[in-house]
Amino acid sequence: MNKLMKKLSVLSVIFALAVVLAAPVFAAEANDETEAETTATEIHHVLDAEGLLSEENSSQIEEAAAAVLEKNGVDLFAYVTGKTLKKPDETGNSVYSTYAKTDASLVMMIDKKGAYLKAYGRAESIFSADELKDMLKQAKKQDKTAARFLKYVDLAGESLTEKGVLPIPAGRQQPRLVDDAGLLSKSEKYSLVSKLDSISERRHLDVVVVTNNSLDGKTVEAYADDFFDYNGYGYGVNDDGILLLLSMDTREWAITTYGNAIDIFTDSVQADITDSFLSYISDGDYFSGFTRFAELCDSQIAYYNENGGYSYDYGKEPFGWFTAIGGSLVIGLVVGLIVALSLKSQLTSVKPQAAATAYTKPGSLRITDRQDMFLYHTITRTARPKENSSSGSRSHSSGGGHSSTHTSSSGRSHGGSHGHF
Repeated sequence: MNKLMKKLSVLSVIFALAVVLAAPVFAAEANDETEAETTATEIHHVLDAEGLLSEENSSQIEEAAAAVLEKNGVDLFAYVTGKTLKKPDETGNSVYSTYAKTDASLVMMIDKKGAYLKAYGRAESIFSADELKDMLKQAKKQDKTAARFLKYVDLAGESLTEKGVLPIPAGRQQPRLVDDAGLLSKSEKYSLVSKLDSISERRHLDVVVVTNNSLDGKTVEAYADDFFDYNGYGYGVNDDGILLLLSMDTREWAITTYGNAIDIFTDSVQADITDSFLSYISDGDYFSGFTRFAELCDSQIAYYNENGGYSYDYGKEPFGWFTAIGGSLVIGLVVGLIVALSLKSQLTSVKPQAAATAYTKPGSLRITDRQDMFLYHTITRTARPKENSSSGSRSHSSGGGHSSTHTSSSGRSHGGSHGHF
């Protein structure tokens, strides 16, 4: 019995030692699993459910894609599977809608049979179909799957940097062009958003174009104000910006201004700008109309910054019309003088006379009746100043004009104008 007890004691000690010694091993394994899970969660742009890429390759692709996201604000996804994708476009769209952190993404997919590259969201207006085709062609020249993904990320990053594509600031949720009505082609969208971004960054004032098919029960003015306020538009501490809204269901347009843009784009300036671009819109040439709007905003901001006032012809001399009229009068006088002198030189038989008697026949003038006749009278009227009785509206005065303002649903003061096209 004693021997049995001794054996049990020895076995208990051995088991206890085994447990103590094994604990660090189990802890290490648990830590390894935790680290593996942490590493897996850090991989955002690489989707490899079947483990066809090594951890090193996945990390390399993720690092390159994350750098592009930070620099250019576009997600670049790498999707790989050992199966055959029946509908690559649907797969890519699923990746975009599920994993994208921005409104612009490229998804490169490699399956059992081949490779595909698709653009989604704002990226559709950044990359043309030919550019995507060429990018995929160059990527497929690489021997290995990981190298193909890395090549695609590198080419996309270079293209985005060359085009000057920047990430949308954290406070702004939308790009400066929102074409929900689908009025523009992909190439037109890219061209216009590039122009709007360039102007906004150079002038430190957001210039925005928005189209839609419904006002959601709001007035066109209220919709434009709310879209500006609730999507984080506005440059700098004063949230300076101007937004043009085009609503296709009611055939209405609206301009809303905020911050310093209220003084820059006075009522008169908005009227002149509208007269210039709205004819394109009415004719259905939306791209030319939006481009004209952006260019006029650029010129007006530049003129205001340089002169602190209103520009009648957007960046040129403010009295250009008067200069043109004066020049025309001078030219007309010179031409008239030349003609008069020419005609005078032909009157060689006429001599000036000292008195009028040479031109009259004696006794021929006989006055028999006299009468006074009232021909006309002149009345001058002066308008009596009107009081501003519109509720909720105020006015700003800048160096060259007046800006009417109103209060939006957010409680902020906006300038603006609206009408039909």
